[in-house]
Amino acid sequence: MNTERCPFLVGDCVTFTPSERTRGHYQNIERFGVRIGDTLTIQEVRDGTYLYFDNGAGGWPWSEFTKAR
Repeated sequence: MNTERCPFLVGDCVTFTPSERTRGHYQNIERFGVRIGDTLTIQEVRDGTYLYFDNGAGGWPWSEFTKAR
């Protein structure tokens, strides 16, 4: 996992772009409330690492996302 502090802020739009490692760990990522390529607005950043969204999804590390706009 990335040890850098999250570069995103609450209100930023990010796109879910998980690593190959993450894709390999989860056969059905959609069960966790987010699909590969989804663009979401950050509602909360916990522990400087984990992102949470308004659709009830959350807990993914920021390194699994890219800035959307």
